[in-house]
Amino acid sequence: MMRLYVALGLFTLVLMGGTDAPHAQPVVPYTQPVVPHKLEAANICTTQWGWCNLPTLSNPGFGCACLTAQNQQVPGVTRSYPYQGPTSPYLRPHTSPPQN
Repeated sequence: MMRLYVALGLFTLVLMGGTDAPHAQPVVPYTQPVVPHKLEAANICTTQWGWCNLPTLSNPGFGCACLTAQNQQVPGVTRSYPYQGPTSPYLRPHTSPPQN
């Protein structure tokens, strides 16, 4: 009688899918997500009329201001740009339209 219960128990397990190990999903190890581009520190302030150097590095996308020759502030946004040459806090005109 005990054999009958054991056999019925095993049969029930097979019907319920208790031996699902061969069909189990493989475990994929965690990998670091790929970032499409690296955010660089902002080194310039760009405005509608031109750009100027920042006195220190900042995060891109924050508000800033450039000075005109008359010491007036022109509001802008910080961004990263690979410029070369001397630095200046004064507004320099764009040589081409600004790209956002």
